[in-house]
Amino acid sequence: MNIEKVNKTIELYKVYLAKQNQSKNDFIDRKERIAYYQKFNKECLLKLSEDDFVEFIGKLWASAMYGSKKYLADQMISSNKGFDNLKSMLAEFIYGKQDLSVRWDKFLKEAKFFGPSYMSEILGYVYPNECALANNQVIKALDYLEMPKVPHYNYQFTGKKYLEICDVVKQLSIKLKNAGVECENLLAVDYYLWEVTRLTNDSVVIENSEEIKPVTNKDQEFIHKEIIDKIVEIGSLLGFDAKSEVRVGKGAVVDAVWSINIGNMGQIMYVFEVQTKGSVDSLLLNLQKANNNKSVQAIVAVSDETQLVKIKNESEEVNNLRDLKLWDYKDVLKVYDSLNNAMSSINKLGLVPKGF
Repeated sequence: MNIEKVNKTIELYKVYLAKQNQSKNDFIDRKERIAYYQKFNKECLLKLSEDDFVEFIGKLWASAMYGSKKYLADQMISSNKGFDNLKSMLAEFIYGKQDLSVRWDKFLKEAKFFGPSYMSEILGYVYPNECALANNQVIKALDYLEMPKVPHYNYQFTGKKYLEICDVVKQLSIKLKNAGVECENLLAVDYYLWEVTRLTNDSVVIENSEEIKPVTNKDQEFIHKEIIDKIVEIGSLLGFDAKSEVRVGKGAVVDAVWSINIGNMGQIMYVFEVQTKGSVDSLLLNLQKANNNKSVQAIVAVSDETQLVKIKNESEEVNNLRDLKLWDYKDVLKVYDSLNNAMSSINKLGLVPKGF
């Protein structure tokens, strides 16, 4: 880390706390959040009702972009093969006996609608002295403070890397305490890191121009899942019924679908196929089959810039794929981040009544 930047931002944070008189309120907020999530042991979590799950998810900062927490909870349940299966997965992730890095990798790979932000926030409340929050703002702050090899994509966000982030946050906790800042646990450091991105005039919010450069087949699987998850969440935020791995025709199971029912017109669907490995022929064949479904209004291929050129050229030779839409994966990530920020800001207005 850049010690000069750390010291500078800690001093700015101390001025902010004194000026805003926020320290006491923030402490109470942290205490309440920890108390709420620590009341759930493994047994209690497995007995959770769906209504209680709405509250469990709705209290997370990671869910701020969703005005309707019930809608989010329903999407999580349906995307993870039912409520009982989802609770079992969560319980094993939070309270399992395997090493945390192993549990992290397993849950990140298998669970849908749960990325590092959700995962780390839950862990941060249950184990506030050991586990740090690792949402987008924290990552941007750590980038600014020059933590080595900060993860920008989920495939880079391994359990091992998460534990490295926790170690860095523990170091920052010590520095905050030495500077006279009340820092009772790692959650307190999260409040500081959020202010790092707001208080500095430097380019803290760095636009991520890093290319996805997978090294192994395992990386490819994580990338494929991450892009699909982002497409599904974008669709959900736009008000569609968005799901992954959907059968839309005979022999056609596609990566993601946005669907909506419009009055007496019936259902319309937008189909997405993500290409991170494998043959273009296979992708085009799947989209061709999907396009035979009369409810499908558009088909979209998602990949990197080089692959999209190849997909475009080959699709022009296929009769019912000449209107194929192309979406660069980098644009998918940018849209997700922008939409996330916009919806989080709008939802602070409290326009959606609680319980919806």
